Amino acid sequence: MSIGPNLRWIRNHFYNRLLNPSVKIPTYAFITIETVCNSRCGYCDMWKTKRGNQPTTEEWKTIIDDIRDLGAVTLTFSGGEPFINKDLFELAAYARSRGLITMVVSNLSLFNGSHIEKISESFDFFGTSIDSTKPEVYKEIRGVDWLERNKQNIKKITDGLADLKSSTAVCAMVTVSNRNAGEIHDVLHMVFDELNMDTISFNLIDPQGGENAGNFVPMEQQIDIYKKIILDHMSVYPIMNSTRYISQFGNFEYKCNPYKCIQINHEGTLISPCLFIEGRNFNLREQRLSDVWKAKSTQEIYSNFSDCRKCNLGCVAESAWSTYDLNFMINEVLRGTLLPTLKRVRDRNRKNTRKVECKLEYPRIEYKRQEPVIKVIN
Repeated sequence: MSIGPNLRWIRNHFYNRLLNPSVKIPTYAFITIETVCNSRCGYCDMWKTKRGNQPTTEEWKTIIDDIRDLGAVTLTFSGGEPFINKDLFELAAYARSRGLITMVVSNLSLFNGSHIEKISESFDFFGTSIDSTKPEVYKEIRGVDWLERNKQNIKKITDGLADLKSSTAVCAMVTVSNRNAGEIHDVLHMVFDELNMDTISFNLIDPQGGENAGNFVPMEQQIDIYKKIILDHMSVYPIMNSTRYISQFGNFEYKCNPYKCIQINHEGTLISPCLFIEGRNFNLREQRLSDVWKAKSTQEIYSNFSDCRKCNLGCVAESAWSTYDLNFMINEVLRGTLLPTLKRVRDRNRKNTRKVECKLEYPRIEYKRQEPVIKVIN
């Protein structure tokens, strides 16, 4: 008998933790559907890569079947820019029909109005990168001048999904760098009060993300103020990050357990244990994922990196905590992030969201190429 995603999530937790089986059940899956990207982010080198030899639509569907059959709960389509892939909506809708919670992150450059219904049919969470309230800062970070156009498109999406009474949540994905850390308070209010988005997620810039990524790492003072801003607003807005994540921002204490995630690149290759550490690669067009995953040698690779803390990404740390801390799953993930987001979606569909009057003020450390300067913004 097929069980829903929430029960699969709980089942995976108890099965892996209490029984400690030789073959673990993964909970999350990621497919880098495209490495090609039309943004030119200064901290990322992915847009410099080639398209590669990609699986056919049917080959991808076979891989998705195996992801579901192994017990995974969520499937995220990432990039590059996922909209470049002509099969994105078909594959996401197929994954959703198989009972997977589907997610995507897009830069919205290829969005048009006809996509709204497809977004509703294909994705449970639709994320878009929006890092600044200022076009010049957005351009410095992303390398393209798309902010104002993307804001218009976000409004079209949120309004369109509300008209459809869709359950799809629209999430702002904010990469925190020294360029935008000083305006996080403004970004929060833009996302919710101006753009009427459903939730927001923050990630600290990963110094390993690209050749120049180290030049974008926030200063310690910026991180301290950023953490306070987010924690002050956790009870005001649905924020997809946990309190634990925000409190440990930049200095995470976690045990990775990489078996939690199936990570597959744009050519249909399983990268084990993860996209950051290539222990061994498996071509899933030649071997079934289900067979590869269950092999003793594959499970040993994941076990060898169980204590790894190489990454500085919230999506890694938070999903790791969920594999061994039931209290985190229930109180921080379910009650702290998912339920407030679902309530916001319900209010959006009822045209019942309200602007928040905020009188909070914070010192702002503006990024300067030479030396940071502290200003108090009234």
